[in-house]
Amino acid sequence: MMTVKTFTLYLHLMLFTTSTGECPSPCTCQNTNTEVYCNGTGITEIPKGLPITTISLNLGSNQIKGVPKDSFTGLIHLQSLDLTNNQFKEGSIKDGALDLPSIADLDLSINDFTSIPQVLPPKLIGFAIAYNPIQTLTASSFVKYPSIQYLTVSNTNLSKIEEHAFDPLTSAINIAISFNQLEDGGIPLTAFFKNQNLTYLSLRYNNIKTFPNMTYFPASLQNFDFVGNPITVIPSFGFRHLPNIQVIEIRDSTLSTLADYAFFGLTKVTIIDFMDDQISSTITNYTLDGLTALKTIYLADNKISKIETGAFHSLTNIQDLWLSDNKLSTLDPGVLDTKFMPRLSSVFMDFNPWICDCHLKWLREKMDNATYTIMYPHIIVCSGPPKVTGKAWDVLKPDDFICEN
Repeated sequence: MMTVKTFTLYLHLMLFTTSTGECPSPCTCQNTNTEVYCNGTGITEIPKGLPITTISLNLGSNQIKGVPKDSFTGLIHLQSLDLTNNQFKEGSIKDGALDLPSIADLDLSINDFTSIPQVLPPKLIGFAIAYNPIQTLTASSFVKYPSIQYLTVSNTNLSKIEEHAFDPLTSAINIAISFNQLEDGGIPLTAFFKNQNLTYLSLRYNNIKTFPNMTYFPASLQNFDFVGNPITVIPSFGFRHLPNIQVIEIRDSTLSTLADYAFFGLTKVTIIDFMDDQISSTITNYTLDGLTALKTIYLADNKISKIETGAFHSLTNIQDLWLSDNKLSTLDPGVLDTKFMPRLSSVFMDFNPWICDCHLKWLREKMDNATYTIMYPHIIVCSGPPKVTGKAWDVLKPDDFICEN
């Protein structure tokens, strides 16, 4: 039982470290002292006298080196804590300093941690630790934090994820481990197997050369971000274990080949982004087969030279088709047949080496009377025949598209 003397000492300590009065200098407080901003003020330690009404506390961009155990005593309403861009490292946060069940969001980015601290709030929902020199995530990294739903471990030079590292994160919805040094073999086959609530996964800008085996990826995944990895092929049925995927982003990579049936069974995908890749394979009648919900596909800035007549016919909900900056010189009239694509709205086809002869006359006619819009005709320029070379489609008429001899 707490004695009167002990209680008096505790009350004195709480009033010393927190305050119901004015905002502590040099911080600024807003919304009746629920938001406290001490960021960028040059402080070297956590201020005393923080309002007990504090819900959000920003201590970022300072010179703070440590978090004493009593730093946040009495802040029972604190939910969001920003400790970014300070001088924290292993041992900087004392045991118990963050033992506040009210803290839901914590950002430790831009510090000097080499591993995941084991003294974090017990009921974290959002946790970011980007820009720290963390090279390995171990099987014990997140054991204490099963409540995390949003995790960011980006820009850390991460090169290895041990077996079971993410297993404790059964509530995870969003995991971003982008801008790291992960290579083939750096991610275990079953790395995300226990994350059955995961909807967003970002592996962008790592060094993964082989398309991941998704056998044990969670079926709940809706958004897969694989931008900037040096893969070359998406294999047939590569996404077959992700029936709920809606957005696929694999741009700015060395991807050169889309195998037939690569997206078979993906009836919920609405956006695919392959811009700035190196795709040179023919888009066949089967490459995009099954993407019945697809609304937008970005194939711009690639090396595509041939699209088969029925390549887009299964895209019954397609609205925006990006074919700009490829190697296309002609198209068969059936490629854009709106009988199969009744919702087609915009077609982007500039910066291709179009041969503007009689075989392409139909497309120039569509520019005037189609139910869809051919975008930016002033930069759709002919590469032949000689009479129209260098001329843009907005100054040419359909009758200019002729075959000599």
